[in-house]
Amino acid sequence: MVSFTLPEEVERIREMTRDFARNEVRPAGIEIDRIPDPETAYTGERMQRLLASAYELGFHRLNLPKEIGGIGAPEMTSIVVQEELAVGDAGIASHFLVAPMIAGISAGAQNRHPFYKEYLEKFIADTKGKHSGAWAITEPNHGSDLFHFGEPSIHMETTATKDGDDYIVNGAKSAFVSNGWMADALLLMVNLDPSQGMEGTVTFAIPGALPGISRGKPLNKLGLRGLNQAEVFFDNVRIPPEFVLLPPGPAYKMMLERIVTGGNTAVGTLAVGVARAAYEEALAHAKTRVQGGKRICEHDTVKLKLFDAYRQIEAARALLWKSSWLIATGNPHLPTAMAARTMASDMAMRVTADMVQVFGGYGISKEHPVEKFYRDAKLLQIMDGTNEVVSLKAADELIGC
Repeated sequence: MVSFTLPEEVERIREMTRDFARNEVRPAGIEIDRIPDPETAYTGERMQRLLASAYELGFHRLNLPKEIGGIGAPEMTSIVVQEELAVGDAGIASHFLVAPMIAGISAGAQNRHPFYKEYLEKFIADTKGKHSGAWAITEPNHGSDLFHFGEPSIHMETTATKDGDDYIVNGAKSAFVSNGWMADALLLMVNLDPSQGMEGTVTFAIPGALPGISRGKPLNKLGLRGLNQAEVFFDNVRIPPEFVLLPPGPAYKMMLERIVTGGNTAVGTLAVGVARAAYEEALAHAKTRVQGGKRICEHDTVKLKLFDAYRQIEAARALLWKSSWLIATGNPHLPTAMAARTMASDMAMRVTADMVQVFGGYGISKEHPVEKFYRDAKLLQIMDGTNEVVSLKAADELIGC
């Protein structure tokens, strides 16, 4: 029987994260959300101050091993921290899903190229939020079809060609590259062999400032405005062979599925955080707002909405914890992760809408954060693939026909 009791160390980290999320992340997220120009928001003092506080506390190195300067957090810590940060602001929480990506790779690649050792040292020592990674995979014409293996006509349009031992990369990644505008290192996937379709993809981990790499303006979007997303362009970018993580072939599918299993679990956890934030705000409001001569929490219609929100949040979290436990025990299961993510993000959309309803007219006012939570929730039904496509992929994996 799996226990829902967390180790004492994880509980301490959760309490610390909860305090930081309420006192620092929530106010910063609201302020950043209200800045009309995303570039101003991401270069502004408020974002820089928040990232510095988060890096100083060590959120960026939470899961890196202790022997290289990381915190080496126990199993289940990540999912707990992700939820608490998302209760503060899901956009900012998203930053910390991708920020350590290249540092984690660098930890096992320090002997391959001097960049990896130097980058890891800078990342570990960072207390200003200057260093972070991004996953550059999705393209203007390729996103949800990245799992279409065995069809040579479907492959990445960003290409790598061999020039001696080096690779020359040309093309563009779409405006949905999370942290694409701020990252100084990239996990990059591009096509090398079109005849293999998606399995013709080569994977690199590269510095973000190689000659020929440029960024588009950060995406101006409906929600999750604390997360920068931007196009990344490649114009005859020369990449040495030491930066190849994985050549084309069947192993690419296995690696992608492992990344997506963790990614879907994380997106679902963000959704639980958003729903919880809306529920907690609505519950506090319902206990003080008086209508019809009594607090609105005493009205049956409101009471049922609040209980239904609690029930849905708890159910979604339980499935996400199962997916996280499977990952932690070395048995990642893609259909479980996708089931948990789609259930949680659909739940967040329903719950945030209901919590806006509990607030009534006040729910549509920018003076209260529930309208922001509602906007944030919508993006989580689309992030890392639409729920419809994700569900079809999970069904194919599960049913096998």
